[in-house]
Order: sequence, then C-alpha cells, then structure tokens
Amino acid sequence: LKQSGVSRSTFYRKYRDKYDLLTNNYQLLLNGTIGMIPKGWSYKKGFFQLYKALLGYPSFFKNALSSREPNGLRNYILQQSCEIFSYLLREQGINMEDDYYRLLVRGYVEGALEVTCIWVQQGMKLPLEKLFRISFELMPHEIQTRMALFYM
Repeated sequence: LKQSGVSRSTFYRKYRDKYDLLTNNYQLLLNGTIGMIPKGWSYKKGFFQLYKALLGYPSFFKNALSSREPNGLRNYILQQSCEIFSYLLREQGINMEDDYYRLLVRGYVEGALEVTCIWVQQGMKLPLEKLFRISFELMPHEIQTRMALFYM
C-alpha cells in the first residue's frame, strides 16, 4: 500500500483482505480467457487466450503458479476450470452430481493444469499449439468427444 500510495482505509473499502484482491485479479484473468467458453468461445480459443496471458508475464505466473496455497492462482484456476467443464457437460445433459463425471472432470483438469504449470516452470518454450494438443489428448474420451462436437 505504501509503494502504491493507497491508504489502508481506501484498500479496505474495496477489498476485504489481500486474498480478496488476489481473487479479484484471478477472476479478471479468467473472465477474459477460459471464462468466455460458456459464453460462446471455443474451448481452444479460451485456452489459447489464457496461455497468451501467461506468456505476457512469465516471471509473475511462474511464481504465482508454483504456489499450492488454497488462495493461490493454481487452486483458483482448478476450481474455475472444473466449474466451466461441469457447466458445459450439464448443458449436454450430463448429470454432474454423478461422482463418476465429477471425478472424471476433476482428474482431467488437475492433469491439464499440472502440464500447464510444468510448461510455465520450464520457461514456456513449447509452442502453444503443442501445449493445447497435449491438454486435449489428456482429456478423457467421453469428455473429448463432447468438447470436439460442441466447443472446438
């Protein structure tokens, strides 16, 4: 706050705490990337936009994605991605209350996110097209087929 010239009272009028500030920024990042998939963007476009955002600030995201804290970016992306996939599958008539589908989505999202984090930690050298292809290939067939039909 001191470096930014913002008083504590001004900060606390807008945010509950530092985690609220972080969550707000995470939400802005995802709203303009994968958060657009339920609003009509393709799966590929949403993820490419996210990857491009990560490429824009490699040092920041390398640090942010290395943390496994509950209020961290990695956990936020995990939760939001699971919600997005659940929404898309519900739209196609899948019962997302079924443990099978919830665990299928969770397992896929965790794996794809881990690959993305490794990509970030290793300097983001792999081309985006290949990173996306890996993410898609990790997707369980049942989800992959539905995504390819409706959201690619």
